[in-house]
Amino acid sequence: MDPVVGAVSELLAHARGHEAASVFGLIPTIERLRDRPLQVVRSDHLAPGVFGVWRSYPERDEIHYAPWVATPDRTVAHEFGHMLLGHRGVPALETAKRTLPPEWHDMASLMLRECGQLDGLDEPRRRLEVEAEAFASELCRRIAGAGGARSARIRSLLNEAL
Repeated sequence: MDPVVGAVSELLAHARGHEAASVFGLIPTIERLRDRPLQVVRSDHLAPGVFGVWRSYPERDEIHYAPWVATPDRTVAHEFGHMLLGHRGVPALETAKRTLPPEWHDMASLMLRECGQLDGLDEPRRRLEVEAEAFASELCRRIAGAGGARSARIRSLLNEAL
């Protein structure tokens, strides 16, 4: 089975009650699967051009999404994909360039290169984004397709059939 489809299937199979009726409803399911708290918040403090971000702390996870996104469910589902597919965080150079003034970018690049943080960013990063986007597409499609089913078990079976 495709890893993306498998991750979505596993998530929906663990949903209880009406959790699988919406992306935001799956927050308790993910908390149980990962055995740690998850908070999803609308954030006015994301860098320009950033739709959403997953922040992983030692004791909890947070997903922040921008107030201007057209489809918060899709943005949050994308971040769920990063979490449930075992991806790691945003590359440090990208974060530095989005948050530091332009005159500091060269210094940030130099410091990160010295720390070994710039090795192999392009293709692996692109692959992770494609996987997370595929996860979001699959999850949103399944939720929309099985939205009328009352039971989590029935929704899970319908989702498998879809």
